[in-house]
Amino acid sequence: MLEIIVEYKFLFLQGFLTTLELILAIILVGVPFGTLLGILGGRYSRSIAKCVRGLKFLTKVTPVLVLLFWLHYPLQALLHIVIDPFWTTVIALGGINMIATAFIVQSELELLPRSYRDAGKTLGLSKKQIVQNIELPILLRRIAPTIGLHQATMLEYTLFASLISVPELFRVAQTINSMVYDPVAVYSLLVIFFFILLAPFHVLISFLQSRYKMIYA
Repeated sequence: MLEIIVEYKFLFLQGFLTTLELILAIILVGVPFGTLLGILGGRYSRSIAKCVRGLKFLTKVTPVLVLLFWLHYPLQALLHIVIDPFWTTVIALGGINMIATAFIVQSELELLPRSYRDAGKTLGLSKKQIVQNIELPILLRRIAPTIGLHQATMLEYTLFASLISVPELFRVAQTINSMVYDPVAVYSLLVIFFFILLAPFHVLISFLQSRYKMIYA
């Protein structure tokens, strides 16, 4: 294993950095826009709420890999365009992440006790002020562990990018294994790399769940 990682360190580094870039782009697309969409659906627009629920159902019944392949091959052929596989992956997984985040935020907003809004109205706050100053801080604590866990799932989904030629960690491991033919060593290194990537997510999620456990009681 040590010989392989020394000899192919630059390939492994490229794959590691590509995977990092993928997950960061997916988070930047999914979490901020999904949160905004969820707030709009949960508090301001029933039509947006219905749209979010419909899209969530669609992503549940459509396998991620099928969606990724459809965006990469038939859709681009129909539109007569060619998009870099990296960005195709970001669009596909970022969209799934955005819809999932919106659904989480919207659902939690719907579950928040009405007494919070009533208290805000009693204090003379507008609907916008109630959302910003009362509901949103409570909401962030409630959704943080769930959204964090979903980001870990998104990181695992980046493995599918290898199937449309994105040089992320799994594809790099396959390439190296085809040259050295030592699957035990190569894929053991892959396990180590993904442990390095995923462990911080799950440690953070455990911390958030522990810190905010009283909110869920």
